[in-house]
Amino acid sequence: MNDNRQPRIGMLWGDFPWTSAPKKLGKLWSMGRVARDVTYALRETAEVIPYLPPEKKEDEREEMKAFLQKIDLLWADLYPSSALALTLRKQLGLGIPAVLFAGGAMPKGAEAMLFPWKKLLQAKDGILFNCRADQQIWKRLVQWSHLQEWVVPLSVDQTVFYPRTASERQEARKQFSIPPDAPVLLYVGRLNVQKNLHTLLRLFAAVKEQVQDAYLCIVGEEDDIAFGEFRVRNTGYVEWLRGISDGLGISESVKWIGPRFGEELAIMYSAADVVVNMGIYHRENFGLSQAEAASCGVSVVCTAWGGFKDVVRHGETGYFVDAVLTKNGIRVDWASGVNVLIQLLQQRSLREEMGRRAAQFAKKHFSLEALANHLRGVVYEVLPGNTTWREESTYSPNAFAERYEANKSASGWYAAGGSQEAPWHPPMFQGDDYGLYETLMGPYSTRLAEEWGMESVTPQHVPYFAASVTMDSARLLLSNEDPIWPHRRFLTRQEWDRIRYVDGFFTLEEIAQQSGSELSSCIHVTWNLYLEGFILFKARA
Repeated sequence: MNDNRQPRIGMLWGDFPWTSAPKKLGKLWSMGRVARDVTYALRETAEVIPYLPPEKKEDEREEMKAFLQKIDLLWADLYPSSALALTLRKQLGLGIPAVLFAGGAMPKGAEAMLFPWKKLLQAKDGILFNCRADQQIWKRLVQWSHLQEWVVPLSVDQTVFYPRTASERQEARKQFSIPPDAPVLLYVGRLNVQKNLHTLLRLFAAVKEQVQDAYLCIVGEEDDIAFGEFRVRNTGYVEWLRGISDGLGISESVKWIGPRFGEELAIMYSAADVVVNMGIYHRENFGLSQAEAASCGVSVVCTAWGGFKDVVRHGETGYFVDAVLTKNGIRVDWASGVNVLIQLLQQRSLREEMGRRAAQFAKKHFSLEALANHLRGVVYEVLPGNTTWREESTYSPNAFAERYEANKSASGWYAAGGSQEAPWHPPMFQGDDYGLYETLMGPYSTRLAEEWGMESVTPQHVPYFAASVTMDSARLLLSNEDPIWPHRRFLTRQEWDRIRYVDGFFTLEEIAQQSGSELSSCIHVTWNLYLEGFILFKARA
């Protein structure tokens, strides 16, 4: 590289300085935003050269060769579309380094990269993660790695997302017929079962029991993104949610706003008192709505999940609720979330102080300037690159990765591809294979259920059902109706006599008294059902 010019970064993905708003990348508006911001941030450091695929597929190899020969650094990702550039880089003997944007690949076992690319990368190359949980998953997939690693938070356009005036707040509320002084919770994101809005509605219903004039505004659009690993589609999700709202008696207090972007979305944040998100999406590698909320000076209550854990500071800019990885899926401690939300809604001074701290934190960590500084460091860490290709070992998948990959293949994942047109493949994690899921997604969760041992349960803990259940007293059958991980169990008479007192109000000590049983027996029974995902524990409010 000539020291008298800027480095030239060749981007396989990105968004270039058009005057129009960012577009969807794949099915996600959020990824369009990310592509736009990353591109702009890199332009502060380097000349960005986009790869523009030719109209004719047969011309692609020659176009890619020409593209690679005029850049100093390759900006790619971990998806199949990057393979051609990496293969040609090796064939041409080019030593230009590559920065691989992890995106949402880690919770999918590093997608197309982990096994096929072992001989396509060099030690000068590196992986850029957006959260520590993704980096931890990577370390669970490899025996060793010489690749460089960076954890870089994404950004928010703070010329749009910033604290607004009281008059702007009132104008936004007026538009949606919300009283000026009513407590308002706001959700922003896709309307998908992975976002766990069904649990958010239960949480909101419990909040309204004590804050009766509260509203919940839901901003976003429904999509068709499936949760293929567990064979769950998003079909009819919003219609089902509306039915839940009716059943809980909260429909008049739930506002379905639809999608909002840019200035309109920023105004929605200004109308809110607290932003809420109970999401458990498997590619949640940042937490864009939480960062936008913080930039607007609004506190957040969300799951301690994936990239959210790097965006919110518990007790300072908002609060976390646990996302527990049980033996039958993820269970969110929404009942504990009720307590902190009521506290925030009833204590204006606490809410405003958290909002101020959130805005300060966001300005320091989530601005475009902060992203540009981070990426500048990445670029200059990998440059200058080697002048010629080096054949070298860069990483080695471990035994766990081999088991995960074998299970993924045996499940028909690659054959079906998870598309709507392809055959609907079987779920990936059944029986003993569920342990693979626990290992892979452990870093995203707050904890594995078994990590909270039975000795941690006290007589004053209050057990409650994490999802809706039905109880068949004739057959002693307990059925969990979670829409992603339904589960049922036949109970013993001893278990039934204790579980029938679980109502979310009685402590374990009180359940023991009501059922005429030993406290130790109550703890043992409820803890076992906690491991299975039926029950969570909360502290008495």
